[in-house]
Amino acid sequence: MLLFLCMLATAEEPIISDEIPTVSQETLRHKDILVTPPTVDDVVLKQYIPYLTSIVVAQSSTDSHWVRRSNRGDTVSIYDKYTIGLKQDSVCDYGEPIKCGIENMHWVLITDIFTSENFATIVMKLYDEDAQLIATNTKSSYSVETCRDQTTTTIINQSSPAGQSQTAIVEKKPDKCILLHPKILDKDIKQAVTILFASIKPL
Repeated sequence: MLLFLCMLATAEEPIISDEIPTVSQETLRHKDILVTPPTVDDVVLKQYIPYLTSIVVAQSSTDSHWVRRSNRGDTVSIYDKYTIGLKQDSVCDYGEPIKCGIENMHWVLITDIFTSENFATIVMKLYDEDAQLIATNTKSSYSVETCRDQTTTTIINQSSPAGQSQTAIVEKKPDKCILLHPKILDKDIKQAVTILFASIKPL
């Protein structure tokens, strides 16, 4: 009994702290997303690739909250081909972005733009760090034919013993039609990015 009392006397009291435990940065699920320059099959549109890339990068940053909403991560950083090298200490050839995404554990957003005389399409695909397709979106616009009525009316005034009279002569020509070719506008790209992030498959 004496031995038991001695053990209780020498036992350390538990330390009570008023500090609130903090979550370390390691426990946060952070996601890096690389936005690759769009591939474009239109000769004229190719000269605007840097501008198109900037739109996708900016809109991706705006819509990155969907990563948290889909329970895929807590924080997100968006990179382009110029800044990804600063983040990743890697010799990976970013000419193969999905392969580098696997090697460096980041997501990759790929954009393809196709145009023809009758349609223009934006295709976006988002791959995770395991090269799994977790979101995709397609937005298309089509050519539109607008026609203008070519009907003309001519009024002829005539005098007769009975008084003045008017005669209307209506001339109908074929409608004048113009084909408006489809265009890729910045608002189309922004909308495509928003829908892409909103469609991320949740965990």
